[in-house]
Amino acid sequence: MWVIKMKQFKSRKIKKKNKIIKYVFIFFFFFAYVFAFKYSSDKKLKKDVLDPDVNYVSFNLSSTFSNKFSKAVNKPVSLLNSNVKQAVKIESKQTKVSDKKEENKVAEKVEKEIAAVVYVYNTHQTESYVDYSVYDAASLLSNKLNESGIPTYFEEQSVSTVLQQNNMKYYESYDVSKNYLKQAIANNANLKYFIDFHRDSVSKQKSTISYNGKNYAKVLFLIGLDNANYSANLQSTSSLNEIIEGKVPGISRGIMKKGGKGVDGVYNQDVSENLFLIEVGSNYNTKEEVQNTIEVICDSFIEYVRGAV
Repeated sequence: MWVIKMKQFKSRKIKKKNKIIKYVFIFFFFFAYVFAFKYSSDKKLKKDVLDPDVNYVSFNLSSTFSNKFSKAVNKPVSLLNSNVKQAVKIESKQTKVSDKKEENKVAEKVEKEIAAVVYVYNTHQTESYVDYSVYDAASLLSNKLNESGIPTYFEEQSVSTVLQQNNMKYYESYDVSKNYLKQAIANNANLKYFIDFHRDSVSKQKSTISYNGKNYAKVLFLIGLDNANYSANLQSTSSLNEIIEGKVPGISRGIMKKGGKGVDGVYNQDVSENLFLIEVGSNYNTKEEVQNTIEVICDSFIEYVRGAV
């Protein structure tokens, strides 16, 4: 009985072994078949497609990509340096563009200054209205004159900064603006007319007029009695004042003359007989009222210039 059981056990063991051998054989047969098929296909692809292609001969894409990838992985610092260099190139290019724009702005500013016939500035740049400033008002007048075909240069340099840096008093503002005047004239022989834009300090009632449904800031001209050009200044100022008054009757408060002890008496009008010191409104006037008056001043000044030519 025991012998029979041993024979049966050996028989099952042999069958199991044969079965394993069979599976191993099938596996290797299948693997060999697949490998042979793939090899044949690759050879055919190389022969039919890649061999005739010049690019394949001179540039192995797979190999190149592999080398690049390996280099980037094994030397990450090189990759970083490459990116940094690229970023620096881009930034450098942007800086050059920015510098070029700045150069163009400067060139454009110089060109405007050289071509200008009218010079607009503020001796007292910090004076202000309810919601506006004399600096912005003067800049607007300059822009409108330019748009009307009269080349005008607006002085942007700061008077206040010079006063502070040199420990100067407020009344010395005319000394600073005079230096700017002389610089402008030295840079441009075409300059013929000069407007020093101010605002007064009087009541709203005295500084405002209503005409045809619009409110205007009144204007006042100031003439210095203590300068050699007094008579010529008075004549040119009177002519401009007459034109302004004719456009909006009552808009002008007239011409004030100042001289003697305790006042400037010159107001830089010794620089030119066509230097107009104009007070537009007061600290109680609004932006709209001031801008309405600037329209009148602009139209009047154009008429004055064309009539004087």
